[in-house]
Amino acid sequence: MLLKWTKKLSSLPLCVSPEVCADDYMVNAAAISDDGSRVVAGTYYQNYVNTSRPRLDGRYGVYVFSTAGSGTLLFSHEYDGDKGIYAVAMSGDGTVAAGGGLLTMGRVSPFKPKRGLLLAFDVATGTKLLETSDITDRVTSVGLSRNGQVLVAVADKSLFVFLRGSSGSFSNPPHVVTLVGYCETVAVHPSGTWLAAADQQGVVYMIPITGGVVGTPVTWIANEPLNPVNPLSLMGPVKFHSIAVSRTSDAFAVGGWNFIYLLTRLSMSGSTPGPVARFSSVDAAGGHNVRWVAIADDGSFVTTVVNDTDHPTHKGLLIKLSPGAGQLTPDFKSPLKNPPNSTSVDSSGTRLAVADGFPNFTPGAFYLFDNTGAKLDTHVTTDMNWPIQISADGSGIVGGSDTNTLSFFTP
Repeated sequence: MLLKWTKKLSSLPLCVSPEVCADDYMVNAAAISDDGSRVVAGTYYQNYVNTSRPRLDGRYGVYVFSTAGSGTLLFSHEYDGDKGIYAVAMSGDGTVAAGGGLLTMGRVSPFKPKRGLLLAFDVATGTKLLETSDITDRVTSVGLSRNGQVLVAVADKSLFVFLRGSSGSFSNPPHVVTLVGYCETVAVHPSGTWLAAADQQGVVYMIPITGGVVGTPVTWIANEPLNPVNPLSLMGPVKFHSIAVSRTSDAFAVGGWNFIYLLTRLSMSGSTPGPVARFSSVDAAGGHNVRWVAIADDGSFVTTVVNDTDHPTHKGLLIKLSPGAGQLTPDFKSPLKNPPNSTSVDSSGTRLAVADGFPNFTPGAFYLFDNTGAKLDTHVTTDMNWPIQISADGSGIVGGSDTNTLSFFTP
């Protein structure tokens, strides 16, 4: 894994004189085109563990780069607001980039009332295809179809579907689906013909898109024992944190708490919707919080990163899971030095990328593994890293750090 370049993003420091602090912008999300030629990232700030700055206002932005050579900033969009950009997406063909987050918390004049923010851009020209703050909470997840014609986003209990019209811009107002619970994860299939989401009341949604018409959601609810070691305990909904849609099949994976489920459009379309396979991270040491999931193009396996914070020599695990007989069975469990945050898989299924680190002001790392669980390389960073994504063709890897930096690697 060769580091090709690292870029600072926000043009202004987070702490501007006379304010004094050691905190910096966080790159909470990054995405890459299928061929690895274009990347997008956003800047964010939250006063997490070890940070000292209580204020959440700043100069936030969305940044799009060409990855060639030493990396070239194609364009950026910066704005004054609160917290900033929480999620980004890049269309598979690299033609459209999107970013969403919070415009204002609604607490300090003139930043009133509370508003989320969603942006989309034509990558070739930097032209804005969508800008809306008609969202009453932070945008927590965004997704784009391969050709950039379908944009999906979630905020609080609302799911938004934007379709591009003949003008090239995204339709606004969008189609809105009201969800049961707070949601922070959504994904659209590369074909743009369906999407999936999962909320924190355990509800999984599969929604068709046919001829530009958003269909009726099909749902399934995941309930698990509140005491994982006692299957007879009271049941409660799984709070979902991550979702991944396969590139070439109709499979998708959802993960949260101590559980991961593999589902398909077919398994969600029958009279009894539900998963085709399930994994529980609970073992003799207890539960292991599922941080992120990724899925093979054909849905033949799922990868996840989970916390293992009580272990004396490592604090996380990368796990590869294969379905069979209704279960997702581990093929391997590879240790990670720090608590993990995200993982990604290329189209060949042979390269698995991981980002880790927690809390702030402690070292993190970017990793590359093969599909046997062997660690191919590690790049250590001075602070924690939230996002990592490997391109579909495996030619490039993009990762973001809580030092206002975006890094690009080749395997």
